[in-house]
Amino acid sequence: MRTINTSDGPKQYDPTRPGHTLNTSRVVEEDLTYLDEEPAILAVVSAGDWCAEIAGEAVPVLAFVVLDDASMYGVAVGADGLVDLYNSVEQHPHFTGYKQANNR
Repeated sequence: MRTINTSDGPKQYDPTRPGHTLNTSRVVEEDLTYLDEEPAILAVVSAGDWCAEIAGEAVPVLAFVVLDDASMYGVAVGADGLVDLYNSVEQHPHFTGYKQANNR
């Protein structure tokens, strides 16, 4: 048995109980997505010791940008010495992934 929150307060729920139906908003609507807006920046968090692997080299990631669609990406200092929060390191053609600097 698990306890889940419902509009009537906490209720006991047994996921193994046959015939039990848990209704969610999917009953009347599909998963909703924004069609006319780009995801907005929700937060900017420190990247700590994370790096982006680009063309075999570790490029320090300055911060991770969290978007309101539950995605996130890393940003680094550009060649001009500035940080553009809308320029993801993942857009670089030789980007292969993220790794922690202490795991080189």
